Amino acid sequence: MLDNKLRYLTIFRPVKRRQLLKQLLQTSGGLIAASFLGGCQSKAIDPLFLLNLLNPDDRLPDHIITPLSEFYVQSYALASRVNAETWQLKLTGAVKQPIALDFQTILQAPQEAFYLTMECIGNPAGGNLIGNAQWTGTPLLPFLQKAGIEEGAIEFALKGADYYETTLPVSEVMRPDVRLVHQMNGAPLTTAHGYPVRILIPGHFGQKQPKWLIEIEALTKSKRGFWEHQGWSNTAEIPTHSLIRQVQEARVWNRHHQITLRRDGETGWQKGVLIAGVALDKSAPIQSIQLSLDEGATWQQTDRNRPDSPHEWTLWRYLWQPKQSGNYTLLAQATSDQQQQPLDDKDSKDGSSGVLKIQVTLQA
Repeated sequence: MLDNKLRYLTIFRPVKRRQLLKQLLQTSGGLIAASFLGGCQSKAIDPLFLLNLLNPDDRLPDHIITPLSEFYVQSYALASRVNAETWQLKLTGAVKQPIALDFQTILQAPQEAFYLTMECIGNPAGGNLIGNAQWTGTPLLPFLQKAGIEEGAIEFALKGADYYETTLPVSEVMRPDVRLVHQMNGAPLTTAHGYPVRILIPGHFGQKQPKWLIEIEALTKSKRGFWEHQGWSNTAEIPTHSLIRQVQEARVWNRHHQITLRRDGETGWQKGVLIAGVALDKSAPIQSIQLSLDEGATWQQTDRNRPDSPHEWTLWRYLWQPKQSGNYTLLAQATSDQQQQPLDDKDSKDGSSGVLKIQVTLQA
């Protein structure tokens, strides 16, 4: 559909494909372009999250990795095809010495492998636009220090080869844990995920982490990107939130939140019901995840793992021992060092921290 629209438009004006995209995104009619350019998509019909841990004595795993084939894709225009041999990342603007980095320079710099959970800012409460990966890359800070950021710089504009642009304060981008990454789950980035290099800025939704990165410009005046001008958060910080991902052997999410369980059988509720999920925060470790089996009237403490990084999702589970059949409403609430997740199901352009209600029917 997108290709057809572009072909139709170029009949009347012979411009290059990417020039057309740039014009669409820069004009006052950009919202029309936005209706068919981008957003977040997931190939997974169900969330790929399933624990075989009915025995509460079994240890929770340290990590659950989302396979590349199931990892959601965030794009604001056509996926950019960049040649790694000619690719450059330019550090420009209010710097003492503009520099250009090539791909070999990135590969030869000190490398770090780390886990980080990525989430789309448009992910609804309990949604599927979230995934965890092991990334490999190098810190950005030494390159910025080499360029020499002028004292008057207040923001960085981060620009992708697809003409996507967003901004963040200098202090956020110059953190030691901001990295230029070139691998995902031990393999080179795919085209869809930003080959050859993308930036990862922990604590922010994917909106602030452009793919196919080609320029970082130091700015002396504030600026907002296209999507921020449409009302999306200018900080895009991840709130404290939890997601129920599994009830017994059923995967649950916002499009599959009603579960019916039989009383008897190998996975019958009489033997106990495993409930599991994940929780995430901007930058603080998750301190607790509580589960309610009665729509918030009472709460139970869940078992959880303790990831080394606060930027990787915390895994949690609870073994429920129901006493009788009936209808139950399940809620999960996370608490970090910084805040407690609000008990609502509202979505917003600041990123959802809402609670998805899971409806469970236990048959008699």
